[in-house]
Amino acid sequence: MQYYHQKFGKERTERMIPFLKEQGAKCGIKFSYGGKIGNTMNSHRLINFAKQHGKQDEVMEILMSYYFEQERDISDNKVLAEAASKAGLDAKVFLESNDGTDKVKEEVEDAYRKGISGVPAFIINKKHSLSGAQESETWEDVFKQLGYINK
Repeated sequence: MQYYHQKFGKERTERMIPFLKEQGAKCGIKFSYGGKIGNTMNSHRLINFAKQHGKQDEVMEILMSYYFEQERDISDNKVLAEAASKAGLDAKVFLESNDGTDKVKEEVEDAYRKGISGVPAFIINKKHSLSGAQESETWEDVFKQLGYINK
């Protein structure tokens, strides 16, 4: 929890975690927050690799479950190779290389240029962005400001 307290503050974290668990449960997601938080460069590389093979969604689902539900270390190449294998891909050699690192760095730089600093990130009509998990009231305010719903 220390990471979350540092990033969001203790009070916000204490509100956020129960809310996310409740919302996740409605969708069959059993959030757990005790796992390792590490460098996700190789996770992003793997996702791009999977995309090239038409398996991006499958790999994303597996990685999200590993991280958010099973407290697996998605910075560990063995865990990533296992996720790829579950999706029908052999990514061991790819993960041992540096292939795709520059592409991920470019994507990160592009996100920062667009003002994206957290996940999830939403871009509305290629102009407006919103980063991080948001309360429904925030979405309502954004859509009102953009004129999509009446004030």
